Amino acid sequence: MWLTGSAIAAIRVATLAMRFALTIYVTAVLGLAEMGRLGLVQGLTALVPSVVGMGLNFHMCRDLVGRDPADRIAIVRDRMAFTARLMGIVAVPGVIGVWIFDAVPGTAAILITAILVAEVWAMDAYIALTGMRMNVIANWGVLLRTAAWVPAVIVCGLADSGLRTLDFVYAGWLLGHAANFAMMAGMLHARGLWHRWREDDPTGWVGTAMPGAMRIWPSDIALALITYGDRFILSAVVGDRMLGVYVFFWTFANMIRTLLQSAIVTPALPRLIDLYRKDRGGWQNTVRRLGAVICVAAIAVSVMALAMIWIGHRYVPQSNFPWQAGLAFLIFSAVLAGYFGDYLSTVLNSAGAVTAYAGLNIAFAVCMIIAIASGALLGGVVGATLGSLSTALLFAGLKIAAIRRV
Repeated sequence: MWLTGSAIAAIRVATLAMRFALTIYVTAVLGLAEMGRLGLVQGLTALVPSVVGMGLNFHMCRDLVGRDPADRIAIVRDRMAFTARLMGIVAVPGVIGVWIFDAVPGTAAILITAILVAEVWAMDAYIALTGMRMNVIANWGVLLRTAAWVPAVIVCGLADSGLRTLDFVYAGWLLGHAANFAMMAGMLHARGLWHRWREDDPTGWVGTAMPGAMRIWPSDIALALITYGDRFILSAVVGDRMLGVYVFFWTFANMIRTLLQSAIVTPALPRLIDLYRKDRGGWQNTVRRLGAVICVAAIAVSVMALAMIWIGHRYVPQSNFPWQAGLAFLIFSAVLAGYFGDYLSTVLNSAGAVTAYAGLNIAFAVCMIIAIASGALLGGVVGATLGSLSTALLFAGLKIAAIRRV
C-alpha cells in the first residue's frame, strides 16, 4: 500500500505543482476576479458528476473489488454508457438555458459544458480503476485531465496577450480530458481488455444497482456541496475580488486535501473493504493509524503552504498574492477539517454502513450550507468560514461515534 501511495504521491505532486502554477498565472495575469470565476467552474466539475452519477459509483467500486478486471470490464462500460445517455439528456437543455438567460458568453458556455460532460465520464473511469486497484493509472489520468495542459496554456498566454483569457484556459482543460481518454483507450488495448469492452454482453448491472444507488445519491450530492457549496453562496454575497481571495487560499488548502486523499485514503479503500470482511480488529487498527498519519501530514504540509504564500506576498509583489493571516488560517482549518470528515466517510463506506454514511453526509451538507449562508450574511467570508469549520468539527465527532458502532 505504501509503495503505491508513494507512486501516487509523486504523480499528485507533479499535478499539484502545475495546478499551483495555474493559480499563480490566473491570479497574477488575469486577476483575482477571474480566479473567483474559475473557482465557480471548478466547483461545478465536482457537483455535476455527483448529480449525474446517481450514486452508482459507490456500488461500482465495491462490486469491482477483488474481481478479475477482464470479467468486470463490461460493468464499467455499461455504467459509462448510461452516463453518456444521461448527459445527452441534461447537457443540451443546460446550454440552451444558459444562452436564454445570458448567464455566460456563448463560447464559454460551450467549453464549460464540454468540460463538465468529460468530467463526469472521467470520474466514472477513475472510480472504476480504483476498484480494480489500478490506482497509479487512475492518477495518471488525473494528471492529464487537470494539469498536464497548464504549462502550454501559461506559455501561450504569456507569449500572446490575446490568449490571456479564461476561454483559453477552458480550451486547454478540454484538451487535457481528450488526452486522458486516449490514455484510457490505450490502456485497454495494452492489457488485452479492449475486445472484452466491445464484445461482452450487456450486464444489466445499472438496473440491478440502481435501487441501492438511490440511497447513496443524495449523499454524493451532499459531499460535493460540503466541499464546494461555500463558493456558490459567497458568489451571491461578496464581490468577485473577495471571492477570488477566498478561492485563492482555498485552492492551496484543497491541493493538500487532494494530495492526501489520493496518496493515502483512496488507495486504502479496497484494503479497508477486505479487512472489514476478514479481520475486524485489523480494520480498526488500520483506521486509527491512517487517521493519525492524515492529521500529522495535513498540519505539516499546511505550514509549508502558508509560508510559501506569505513569501510570495512579501517578496514577489507582481504575483498579486493576497495575504490575510487570520482568514488564511481559518480557510485552511475548515478545508482540512472537512477532509478529515471525508476520510471518516470513506471508513464508513468500507464497512458498508450505508445508512450512517448517507445520513451523516446529507445532514452535514444541510447544516454546512445553513452555517455558511448564515455566516456569510452576518460576517462575509470570515463568517462563512467559521460556520464551515464549526460544522466540520461537529460532524467529524458524529462520524467517529458512528464508526465505533459498526
